[in-house]
Amino acid sequence: MWLSPSRSAAPRRAADHRGTGVAPDDRTPEATAPHLTLPLPGVAEAMRARGIAVTPTAAMSRGLAGFAGRTLVANLPGSTGGVRDGLAVLDDLLEHLLDVHANGGGH
Repeated sequence: MWLSPSRSAAPRRAADHRGTGVAPDDRTPEATAPHLTLPLPGVAEAMRARGIAVTPTAAMSRGLAGFAGRTLVANLPGSTGGVRDGLAVLDDLLEHLLDVHANGGGH
């Protein structure tokens, strides 16, 4: 499900939690990719790395992360542990990601 453009200037967040693996019906990354206006491959890799520290099968995730306009989108694995690991990474980054994207940084 894709969010329609918001009239608000505030950034938004969206997460999807299924279909990031290698099964024939795991198509979430393919559905997400065309909508990303600013891919964040490092964020997706950080989510995978957090999961790999717990289970090697986390390496099978093909999930993406990035901005679709002003909305931060992240694909999370279908497993509860994978969602927990991905959200932990996003929790560490979310405020800074949204602030820099909305306000241009100011580093």
